[in-house]
Amino acid sequence: MWHKISFRLLKQELKRGELTIMALAIILSVTAVLSLSIFSDRLQAGLTERSSEFLAADRVLSSRRDIPQEWLDQAGQMELQTAWKVVFNSMAFSGENMTLVDVKAVSDGYPLRGELEIADQPFGQGYVAEGLPAAGEAWVASQLFQALQLDIGDSIEVGNSSFKVTKVVTYEPDVGFSVFTDSPNVIIRHSQLEETGLIQPGSRVRFNVLMAGEPGAIDSYEDWLLPRLNDDTHSWRSIEDGDSPLSRSLNRAERFMMLASLLGVVLAATAVAVAAQRYCQRNYDVVAIFKTLGADKKQIRRIFLLHLLLLTAASVAVGMALGWAIQYVVIEWVAQKLDATLPQAGWQPYALAGATGVISAVMFTLYPLFRLVSIPPLRVLHRQLTAGNAIRWLQWVLSGGTIYALLVIYSQQWWLSTALFAGGAVAAVILLGLGRLFISASRKAGMQAGSSWRLAMAGLQRRAAQNSVQMLSFSTAIMLLLLVIVLRNDLLEDWKRQLPADAPNYFAINIAQDNVDDMQAMFERENIPSTDLYPIVPGRLTHINGEKLRDEVTKEDRDEDEAERREGIGRELSLTWRDSLPPNNELTAGEWWGEDAKPQVSVELNVSERLDIKVGDELRFNLGGEVFTVPVTSLRKADWNTLQPNFYMIFNTSTLEDFPATYITSFRLGEERKSELYELFKPFPQTSLIDLDAMIDQIREVIGQVSLAIVFVLVLVIIAGALVLVAQVQASMEERQKELVILRTLGAPGKLLSRSITYEFLVLGAISGLIATLAMEISLFILQNQVFNMTPVIHWKLWLVGPLCGALVVGILGRLSCYRLIKRNTAQLIRKLA
Repeated sequence: MWHKISFRLLKQELKRGELTIMALAIILSVTAVLSLSIFSDRLQAGLTERSSEFLAADRVLSSRRDIPQEWLDQAGQMELQTAWKVVFNSMAFSGENMTLVDVKAVSDGYPLRGELEIADQPFGQGYVAEGLPAAGEAWVASQLFQALQLDIGDSIEVGNSSFKVTKVVTYEPDVGFSVFTDSPNVIIRHSQLEETGLIQPGSRVRFNVLMAGEPGAIDSYEDWLLPRLNDDTHSWRSIEDGDSPLSRSLNRAERFMMLASLLGVVLAATAVAVAAQRYCQRNYDVVAIFKTLGADKKQIRRIFLLHLLLLTAASVAVGMALGWAIQYVVIEWVAQKLDATLPQAGWQPYALAGATGVISAVMFTLYPLFRLVSIPPLRVLHRQLTAGNAIRWLQWVLSGGTIYALLVIYSQQWWLSTALFAGGAVAAVILLGLGRLFISASRKAGMQAGSSWRLAMAGLQRRAAQNSVQMLSFSTAIMLLLLVIVLRNDLLEDWKRQLPADAPNYFAINIAQDNVDDMQAMFERENIPSTDLYPIVPGRLTHINGEKLRDEVTKEDRDEDEAERREGIGRELSLTWRDSLPPNNELTAGEWWGEDAKPQVSVELNVSERLDIKVGDELRFNLGGEVFTVPVTSLRKADWNTLQPNFYMIFNTSTLEDFPATYITSFRLGEERKSELYELFKPFPQTSLIDLDAMIDQIREVIGQVSLAIVFVLVLVIIAGALVLVAQVQASMEERQKELVILRTLGAPGKLLSRSITYEFLVLGAISGLIATLAMEISLFILQNQVFNMTPVIHWKLWLVGPLCGALVVGILGRLSCYRLIKRNTAQLIRKLA
């Protein structure tokens, strides 16, 4: 008969509304996890798909040698699209003029992602290209027209072949971000590559195969390919690889989405725990009656297990439907904003959401259920009797272990889960300690309750254990909400700093030394904002403290002596000099040089860490055969997110000023003045211009999409946090109802009771907000430093805003939750208790 009793009990509880909080908590957990997971998956897939345009493919297989045909055949068998892109440097000639260019030989289908744009005149308005250059034709970058004094229809010679210039390349999706070293591009057909005669044994060439296809096919091919790659020869790249501004933005966005989803899991689990505790407490009398009627623990356990499992199944189903509906509405809205269709999510979010609801409901009810079945039969006579707290530690082990397990399962990243869990644990320990101290200090005021304030303090003292748990839940919810809000603001501010509205959109490189003054005068005359002109000298770092460095060679070419050498840069560096610290750099060690004429060098921080360079080390350089040694006098951190010139090595002026140099600068020119570029730079034929507008626009578009995602995630987490606070406030309603009956019977006026309840929740909220702010700062420091690669800062304003918001939110929620109780008279309250 136990299952029939369980069904009847469930129906009765549903009619009475006793299961509302429990059901809402489970529905909340499933809804939050499912909507966040589906939205995160779909938006991340959409962002990755749009961002794949920066590779012109989903993945790129790159090699210094020709790529085996077997690998291409395997890609075809897995239904992947492929296209060749072979890139190398060569000299291009036109009449008496010549310049170094990057030749890009591409096959049909290029680009697989994104679009190639061309124009009919240099620096003209671009439009989408249909196909590729015809045989014998070449499409070239605008700056090549300056370097070779070209016109449309002229021919250029590359190797043994001559190509007619028919179009101007205005945008290439895979142009890359190495703007300081790129030469003008020349696009030809892959089928004509052999005719040029430029690919010979030992040639410095990069063979690339672009690949695109369904995510599952890409992943399967990746699993097949990776064991066959040689790290010294091959590379397999996606848009999230590398150190470009876009990859950093995408990685940070993905981490934030993951973190926000983890916070949804924590908040949902907290709501389930609070509701389960309250539900089991409400059924103490029911269990006592069952036992007086002869039921044993096994039967009671079965009744309530079936009862809770049925409730869980129904709640999970409702949560699934609600979560799907929420994400569908929001996805449609976002898709309209982005003018794109986002890919469908897989089955994983549904499995994760269902598992979260079931695991949370089961694990967080184990301890309350254990206490429930242990209720003694004598409770029917003495309602103060409970099951005792002999193994209270089990509740903390089960709750903490379940939350941490859910975090690890969900994120698949133990370090991110640990950082979040550690912040919550610190908040819990500090909160419980300070909460106990505060409640103990309020004992004296509670003994003299003669005003609303003293009555509130007395209430805090009487419910010391419950208030400690309530404050813990309040602090956890507030901490997580503050964490999401602050991280969101910090990320958006970091992206704004990365690409401000007045960011340079052109680079001018290869500026002759004789043209420096004339170019500066031109910028001033034409009112064009520009950065400093930096001199550049190519040089190679060869020794650190007398120890020879290893060049970048393959394993096959490396002898034993070479293999044992210290790691080096492996290529020539662009070296510069200046008297003052660059505006986008910050000293981290040592001192910047003053008027001291002795040779000195400042090293960028990341390079110093990779090569283990410290202040005081001696570096030896080779500049065109001239060797010299210079001490390191400072280390500096460069902001690589800004599209401005940055350098690994900066020397004082006296060290390099006698070497012949070219110059580089960046400037901003509005869209309305682009047509002036050709005439403005016609007096500087050696100077090459690099247009960054297309790249900047796409980065801003991706950041805009991420910002929309962050807003949605923030709203969901705030809703989840608010429901947790409501659930926790509701958990104390029965105890407060008993107090109100006693105080009303003793003649306490309604205004006194109303104010005392408000004050009590204000104090609880203020203390919770203060502790939450402390825990948030600790968690944020760990996350910004270890996860998001941002500079941690202390948010002093939140130390005031946190307690105030905590007091305001908890005070309002508590006041609204107790409003009906306060409005009832004594007789109504007594009947409610009965």
